Amino acid sequence: MSKLVKRSIKVDRGIALHKLIRLITIALGGEGYLNFMGNEFGHPEWVDFPNEKNNESYHYCRRRWDLSEDKNLYYSDLLAFDKAMLALEEEE
Repeated sequence: MSKLVKRSIKVDRGIALHKLIRLITIALGGEGYLNFMGNEFGHPEWVDFPNEKNNESYHYCRRRWDLSEDKNLYYSDLLAFDKAMLALEEEE
C-alpha cells in the first residue's frame, strides 16, 4: 500500500471498490453511518489474538493507528476521502 512502489491495478481497483462501498453505505444508511476506528484502512498484518497456539502472545494483537498519518501510504488518501465524504454528507 505504499505510494513509493510501482502502481498496481489490483491495489487501485481495491481502493476504488472500497470507496464505492463507503459511498453506497453512507447514501443508504441515512444518519446511521458508522466508521470503525482501525478497520477503515484495513490492516497490513494479520490480527492474532492470544491463544495456546501462539503462546498467549500479544505481538500481533494490535491495530496500527499510524497508517493514516504516513503520506507515503494510500491510507492517508482513504482518510482524506472519508473526511470529504462525511463533510459532504453533513452539508447536504
